[in-house]
Amino acid sequence: MSGKKTNGPGLGATFSTVALGLLTLAFAGQASAACMDLKFPTAPTGKTVAGSMVPAVYRPDGPAWGSLLPVNDYEGDGRSIVGLWQFQMSGFSVDWGTQAWHSDGTEIMFSGGQNPETGDVCQGVWRQVGPSTYTLNHIAMGWFAPGAGFGIRVHFHVKVKLDPTGNSFSGTYTAGVFAVSPADPFDETTEVASGAGTVTATRVKPD
Repeated sequence: MSGKKTNGPGLGATFSTVALGLLTLAFAGQASAACMDLKFPTAPTGKTVAGSMVPAVYRPDGPAWGSLLPVNDYEGDGRSIVGLWQFQMSGFSVDWGTQAWHSDGTEIMFSGGQNPETGDVCQGVWRQVGPSTYTLNHIAMGWFAPGAGFGIRVHFHVKVKLDPTGNSFSGTYTAGVFAVSPADPFDETTEVASGAGTVTATRVKPD
């Protein structure tokens, strides 16, 4: 048997292994924090839940080699903007109808105050900007009058806040009305009117 010692991994190899391990742990921790609620809410039975999954999307341009970002507004207290609402608007735009806020950050509105022949469905995207507080970028497009052809674009910027029950919200909006054409329906250089107002809504609950 030879008495010659066998050399182990060099210092450089050991450092690389440790660095890779730390990087893996850091990324795993980031992923867990982004896609799980770690407040550990209590189940109705009184038992502690080990965590709950929250919908998330991967953003390659996020910090630290990308991020998993939640796409809903889960706060762990049962309140959420997601759902169906009955809304009323006053001020510059007088309108009412139903509005659905989806967990993927999109929104759709059916307007009872608009003639379906000129356009009574519009859509938007939302994000949470504070505790129970949300902004909505909402776009409506329609015709001048029945049979008169397409030519109107209305752009709303809305900020609302849920009440403590989570069953109603209120807020403010600004809106600009633009004359557009089928050739360039998204052009907002020709503003023909603008204004502001308030919006309120109550949640529509399932039977």
